[in-house]
Amino acid sequence: MTALAGPAPSASAHPFGPPSTAGAGVQGSRLLIAWNTDKLDWVALGQSLGVFGGQGGGANSSNLSFTQRLQESPTIRSYLLKHITVAQGGHPCHGAVVGEMRDFLARGAQVAFDCPAPVTAVDVTITSLTDLHPAYRTMLTSTGPAQTQPTLFTSAQPTAHVTFTASGGSVRRTVVVFAGGTVAAALAIGGFVLWRSRRRKAAQAVGPSAVAAHAPTGSPLPPGSDSTAHDTAPAEAGTAGTRSNA
Repeated sequence: MTALAGPAPSASAHPFGPPSTAGAGVQGSRLLIAWNTDKLDWVALGQSLGVFGGQGGGANSSNLSFTQRLQESPTIRSYLLKHITVAQGGHPCHGAVVGEMRDFLARGAQVAFDCPAPVTAVDVTITSLTDLHPAYRTMLTSTGPAQTQPTLFTSAQPTAHVTFTASGGSVRRTVVVFAGGTVAAALAIGGFVLWRSRRRKAAQAVGPSAVAAHAPTGSPLPPGSDSTAHDTAPAEAGTAGTRSNA
């Protein structure tokens, strides 16, 4: 992000322009919201919080550009966490500003919410800037494979129940894939174990005599050997070979 040197420009609230934006992306049980607004609105917010006067900035803030003061201000982070909240099933999702607000004028302030379960439906509340003027509003849209309908947040309707669905499949499939890369592998292993168990039971049902009848001539089964191992091992090896060649 290019730091604009010099004192903060003077700005007053101008809520009648395009709405602020909130890009929502689902990553398993995490909802990431990138909130952004016009540069002059950022300045107006910083002024209202005292970021440029010193009391709302970080250490040595007087030596920083106005964008750096906004970026490093703990007051701005606290404001975002107060005015953007997410709840799932009546339980609040823990929020944190991530990414150190790098390039926030272009990418927005990244706020991550960790919820108790994979995110398919949550209650989102956005009141950013409405404390400066009630005409401010924010449009939420989706980013990534989990999709949701565009939702407008206003001072009159600051909370909305947001449901995510996935193109090409259910949202649960999408969020489970994000939640753990080993899920698909675990399902594959579980299916293989079930298949092998059924094969072994089928071999036991046939009995040792039938297995012995199919044994190669001159290679009798040694006493006490497990007949099912002789029957299932070739089948499993053949199956493994098929998977490796697939």
